[in-house]
Amino acid sequence: MSAYKTIWKKEFKDALRDKRSVLAAMSYAFFGPMLMAVAFFFLISQLTDPSDVEISIEGKDYAPELVEHLRENGIVERESEWPAEVTPIELTIPKNWADSIASATPVTVILSADWSAQKQQTDVKRVEQALQAYSAQIANYRLILRGIDPRVVQPVQIAKQDMATRGSKAAIIMGSVLVFILLSVFWSGMNVAIDISAGERERNSLEFLLSQPVSSQAIVIGKVLAASCFALFGAVLSLVLIPVIFSFVPLHQIGMSVDFNPLMLLTMFLALVPLALLATSLQLFVSFRAKNFKEAQTYISFLLIIPMAASFGVEFARLKTPLLYYLPLTGQHQTFLSLIRGEAVNWFGTGISALLTLVSAVLLTYLIGRMLKSEKTVFGL
Repeated sequence: MSAYKTIWKKEFKDALRDKRSVLAAMSYAFFGPMLMAVAFFFLISQLTDPSDVEISIEGKDYAPELVEHLRENGIVERESEWPAEVTPIELTIPKNWADSIASATPVTVILSADWSAQKQQTDVKRVEQALQAYSAQIANYRLILRGIDPRVVQPVQIAKQDMATRGSKAAIIMGSVLVFILLSVFWSGMNVAIDISAGERERNSLEFLLSQPVSSQAIVIGKVLAASCFALFGAVLSLVLIPVIFSFVPLHQIGMSVDFNPLMLLTMFLALVPLALLATSLQLFVSFRAKNFKEAQTYISFLLIIPMAASFGVEFARLKTPLLYYLPLTGQHQTFLSLIRGEAVNWFGTGISALLTLVSAVLLTYLIGRMLKSEKTVFGL
């Protein structure tokens, strides 16, 4: 144990002297959640914007009742010119509006807009809903004038009962934030893992370290623990900063809330410990396989695509297979989602996932120790 501790302290102190590694661990943990919070803040502000929607109305004199209905629903005619970079929202009312309404025949109004513009989607949807409501109102009047109860054309009515909690609703958008917490253990320890493997080999200090009366397995374990400390440091920063940052995001305006209590944060941290060991051992394995420092950076950059694809793929594909609870990375992700939703955690699946993660880390550590006995790995041949 003294050999492991000595090597761990040596590698940890060397990494602390590298300010780039410390800043890398802090920057990802801070800027990742910050960017997500800013994006959610503007999205919620756009969805809950109570201001009037301004549109251009052509032929408003043909349907004054429709124009008044739109005004009552917060949709008014734009008086100023549209900016050159903005596609106008235009509503065209045909000349035969009054005749078609009087004869109870369909009339077509044209709503022109840029349907791909993200900023205008909410406004266009409000205009559509107002037009549909006016159409339904006219249809009901026509049925009543003919002595027909409007409910006749509505044989089935759906009464929606939303059983979702505020926490389960928040999990819809917080799932992407949880991915940042998982990836923090990969990003935060990345620079340290490269520096204490490919970096030491280029500085010719790896050969000197291997010449000491210490087993190669002890050296690898010390390096894994040192890099894992930085990975967990980034994870702790993410877990501490995310509740603080998202307390300023008005999730309550869209019926959502997230309660990051201390027990939840502690559970998340414990779930990240085996993942941090796997992440650093995998990065060390790839770095030692590379021939130089730059090649190691390139390989690990591609390596980071794997956890990103696994996390975001499961999140956006909405996979529901129970196997996800038992695999490394996806098991931690499912545990985090259950905690956010306030649901019962599959502790058995969480335990199996943690065990498989630790076994994978131990296996990679053993393989790295075997690799360091080869001159091809030590000298980067």
